[in-house]
Amino acid sequence: MKVILVRHGETKANKEKRYSGWTDFPLTEDGQKQVKKLQKLLENEKIDLIYSSPLTRTYNTAKAIAKKLNKDIIVTDSLKEMNFGIFDGKRVDEIVKEHKSEWNNWTNDYINYRIPKGESLNDAYNRVISFIDGLKKEDKTYLLVTHGGIIKIILTYLLDLELEKMWHFRTSTGCLLEIEYKENYGILNRLICK
Repeated sequence: MKVILVRHGETKANKEKRYSGWTDFPLTEDGQKQVKKLQKLLENEKIDLIYSSPLTRTYNTAKAIAKKLNKDIIVTDSLKEMNFGIFDGKRVDEIVKEHKSEWNNWTNDYINYRIPKGESLNDAYNRVISFIDGLKKEDKTYLLVTHGGIIKIILTYLLDLELEKMWHFRTSTGCLLEIEYKENYGILNRLICK
C-alpha cells in the first residue's frame, strides 16, 4: 500500500495561528496557490482512490487535485481534524484567558484529556487508525487530503512510532508526504513541505 498524504492549503485560521478543528475555514489566496503546486506535483501520479475530509479547506484542495487526475473523491469523516471543542477557532492566548483550567488539563494530558464539546487526541487517533487499517487490506495507492494533526497521527502509526512522537513532525499547509507500507512497517519515501 502506498499512502500520499496532503495537507490542505492555507486558511485565515492557519495564518492567525488559531486552532481550526471542525470549524470550516476557506482557503486564502496563498492557500489556493499551494493547491496549484500540489496539482502540478501530483499530475502524473497513479492514484487508485482519493479520500478527503468533508471540511471546505480539505475538500476544495482534494477537488482541484481530483480534477487534474480525473478521479472522484470519497469524503469521509474519519479524516476530519481533531475536534478541539471549546478551543476551536481560538488562539492560545484566547484559550488561556477564557478556558485556563481546561487548557492546563489538556496540556498536562493531551493524549487522554477530552476537550469539552470536543475529543481527546486518543479519540482522534482511534477514529483515524480504524480507517487506515481498512485501507491496509488492499495494495493500492491512496491519496488522503486531510489536516495537520491527522497527518501526524497517520505518520506515527504507519512508521510505528509512539503517539507522543507526533510533535516531531511539522506539516505545513500544502504539504505532501508519501509513505509506502509493506507487511508491517512504513517507509517515508517523499516529503515536500515549505
